[in-house]
This record gives sequence, C-alpha cells and structure tokens, in this order.
Amino acid sequence: MEHPFLDTEEITKMKLEDIQSKVTELTSKLQFAYNTNNGALIHQLSMALESYNTAMQRKLSEMFPKDQEEKYKNKIDIK
Repeated sequence: MEHPFLDTEEITKMKLEDIQSKVTELTSKLQFAYNTNNGALIHQLSMALESYNTAMQRKLSEMFPKDQEEKYKNKIDIK
C-alpha cells in the first residue's frame, strides 16, 4: 500500500539516484522504528518506502523497454 500523502507524480519526476537515496534513507529509518517497536511509525515508513520502491521500478522499466526484452529473448540458448 502506497502512502496516501505522497505525490507519486512528483516522486516519478525525481532522478533514479535520488529515489535510490531516499529508499536507503527510509530503510534506515524503518530499521530504527523496528528496533523501537513503534507500530505506527513502522506502518507510515512502510507505506512511504512502498511509494518510492514503486517509483523506482517504474524508472527502471522505462530504462529497459519490453521490446528490447523480446528482441533478445531467443539469442542465448543454454541447455
């Protein structure tokens, strides 16, 4: 579940490096929340992390279009 107060359009406009940096930051904060056993904070950070992870997946999928995947699908045959 993505965070309802984060604008996903703004996140997708960010550079991939910035999104990855934010994911790292949120992961660190989430670890702290788990260590303090703060359920509300864990929930909020998990939703924010999901929003950034989704945006990162979209960026990565834009970098590697599906037609390229089909183009090279049968090029390597390992048996």
